[in-house]
Amino acid sequence: MESVLIAVGSLVPLLLILVVVHEFGHYATARAMGVKVLEFGVGFPPRAFGVYTGNTPVLVDGATRYVGLSGPEDLSRGQKIKVSSAENGQGNLVARVIELSKKVARGEEGDEPDEERPGEKDLLKHEGKVRSVVDGSLVLADMLYSVNWAPIGGFVRLAGEANPNVPRSLAGKGTGTRFLVLIAGPLMNAILPLLIFTVLLMIPRDVAVGRLVIQEVGENTAASEAQVRAEDAVLQANGKDIKNRLEFTREINLNGGSQMSILVERGGQELLLHLQPRFDTESARWLVGVFPRLDDVTIVKRSEPFWEAIPNSFVNTWEMLVLVKQALGGAFGEGSSPEFSGPIGIAQVTGEITRDGGWVGWLGVGILLSINLAILNVLPIPMLDGGRIFFVVLEWARRGKKIPAHREGMVHLIGFALLMGGIVLVSVNDIGRLIDGRSFLG
Repeated sequence: MESVLIAVGSLVPLLLILVVVHEFGHYATARAMGVKVLEFGVGFPPRAFGVYTGNTPVLVDGATRYVGLSGPEDLSRGQKIKVSSAENGQGNLVARVIELSKKVARGEEGDEPDEERPGEKDLLKHEGKVRSVVDGSLVLADMLYSVNWAPIGGFVRLAGEANPNVPRSLAGKGTGTRFLVLIAGPLMNAILPLLIFTVLLMIPRDVAVGRLVIQEVGENTAASEAQVRAEDAVLQANGKDIKNRLEFTREINLNGGSQMSILVERGGQELLLHLQPRFDTESARWLVGVFPRLDDVTIVKRSEPFWEAIPNSFVNTWEMLVLVKQALGGAFGEGSSPEFSGPIGIAQVTGEITRDGGWVGWLGVGILLSINLAILNVLPIPMLDGGRIFFVVLEWARRGKKIPAHREGMVHLIGFALLMGGIVLVSVNDIGRLIDGRSFLG
């Protein structure tokens, strides 16, 4: 039970942060590009509470229809209403329907709330609280920031995501604007690791350093073929100084499948040896076949000033991408498929790393998940950002000729069903691993 609580308690807030950061990219870019943002939600419905903000001017005229209201004289400050607006030639919103947000009882003055007249499907549907009412216009707080009961992510609701006729809609913008709005989410997930790495590099931390000595060399391994011997001291790997086991392991994984050089000290002499790490399918790592130990250990406190931490955060993020690519390439190269994990497996991994590594380990998982979200959301997968970007790029290549909305919607629906099916299959494997008592980390 304790492991379950740690897993859930560490993964849920982490996913919440990652998804909210992702959605903030869409939100900020949409607003900057003139797309009407209707809601920014933390978590998924049902809604716990929400706050309306903003100052959207809406004109009213003789053609404005009222539902549950006798006319503009019934509007008052703080009143919650639903508005369906058109846009005039000057770019101003003009209310075509104003409706009380609460359900209107039959027999009350005004039209039924569910009655939609021809042409009203192309209106901007927004709701909020009245800030002020002046002759011929009202100011509406119609940007909703909501907190919802399912704390597993977040969302941004934009006007007219599939209908280009809606005023200030996403679909009504050009391909360039839509591309920027859609790519902004994955971009934020790519930027987040840079910020986390920068902070981690600036925080003082204790690091064990010393003299890395080869204690044992396995038979028929890359190290034995390169004439590495027991009691060799590893000084450098690919020209980088090696002061502990982690630095050596990182260089091996970064250079898996290709030639790497190691500078060793043997009997008072320095020797430059060349070897090629091999992928081990059981541990899903690149290995050279040595068992090192750390002698003459000293604990040093390391931290970097921000002018060094910022560029090094780019290096670390790039190396993380390379490590992911190396793990996948190694598995496929050996004729096996990498072991993917669904929500259950991710929770298990997050819990184990958080338990062993504390908040630094928790942030490390956040970096890896954020990078994976960025990559996943730029791939042309239906229902995800990459799938929508694919249709935008296709429209651009067709010189503005859109794919019919119902066809695009069908592709996304089928893709969503396949994606959910894949997650279920992976989750079954995760459950089997839990029942067997196996750790995803090995």
